[in-house]
Amino acid sequence: MKEGLHLSKNEQFNYGIIEEYRRGDLSRRETATVLGVSEKTVQRKAKAVREKGLAGVKHGNTGRPPINKLDSSIKDSVTKLVRELYYDFNTTHAREMVEERHDIKVSYGTFHKWCRQAGLSRSKRRRPSKSRIRRERMANEGLMLQMDGSHHKWNGKDEWCMIAMIDDATSDIPYAEIFKEETTWACLKVLRTVVETRGIPYVIYTDRAGWAGSKREYFPQFKRACDELGITLITTSSPQAKGRIENAWKTIQGRLVPEMRLHKIKSMLDANRYLQQTFLPLYWAKKNTVVAKKADSRYRPLPDYINLDQIICIQQSRYVTSDHCISYLGKRFKITERRFRSLKGKEVTVNQDEAGKITVFHGHLQLKIEEVKIPKKRWEKKPA
Repeated sequence: MKEGLHLSKNEQFNYGIIEEYRRGDLSRRETATVLGVSEKTVQRKAKAVREKGLAGVKHGNTGRPPINKLDSSIKDSVTKLVRELYYDFNTTHAREMVEERHDIKVSYGTFHKWCRQAGLSRSKRRRPSKSRIRRERMANEGLMLQMDGSHHKWNGKDEWCMIAMIDDATSDIPYAEIFKEETTWACLKVLRTVVETRGIPYVIYTDRAGWAGSKREYFPQFKRACDELGITLITTSSPQAKGRIENAWKTIQGRLVPEMRLHKIKSMLDANRYLQQTFLPLYWAKKNTVVAKKADSRYRPLPDYINLDQIICIQQSRYVTSDHCISYLGKRFKITERRFRSLKGKEVTVNQDEAGKITVFHGHLQLKIEEVKIPKKRWEKKPA
């Protein structure tokens, strides 16, 4: 046996069968059947064994480098890039960045093997699976939007809240924005933007967050705005029920956070600009959306007679006192409208926009008001 020549168990078996054929113990047809090859291959193998001995059963490419083998310098470059720049990216994301930004094209299998060998691959967290019935997507775009907020350290340091809507039929995200907190005003802004840019959806599916109906200040305002726009608001206590957007958060958090670190994005303004101008249109819309079963969009256009300013606001009722005044947020406002003889005891609607501006309506008619100073009580001390 030649020095450095090693045969596998299968190669040893093949050698023994070929030798039996050469001795005449087996016919060519029997040998072909046992080895699972053609009779012509039996002749070729027998000739190789006769000329080379044991080495005749080895494959002709044994010891030769693969024709598609990449240079070791490419492997070193890739692992260095992943170690220094893309250490917090998942394998697929890191490979996309290397190909897009550094023009190094490597198959996913090779890229994953290199990262694993260098100790750079990120292991996935596995949770015990639960038996659930998969709900089919809605057939039309705009028929149902899932809405949720995700609290996360989006810039790697500050915990902000991203609020987004995702279309159940296509997984398209019509709008998303990062806010400091998940407030009623933030959710009303997301709703307004979707209505202005896409139209009025039929259903919004969300969890039982404060703005959707729990014990939080102004909690009924989002539902009231949906009712006035003709949107059915459905709430659920189960995250699995709104699986579209829950799964979207995993992808967005896994990709957006390292991308913003790579681009050195720290401020909320820059984060929202990157989210809305780069991430959503150039990645999400191209890689994560599907075509709806039915082509007709179910978004409804906003009627001309509806003023969004009177819907996207904080709206409360007040009763007019005998001196034609109302109280709101510790302030007193006098109704100076002259088109009514008296509004004493009448119910009026007070609208407050995000900037704090107050408007008062009686029915659909806006009333003229002016703030009046509340006289101090006799026992109140004057400020020093």
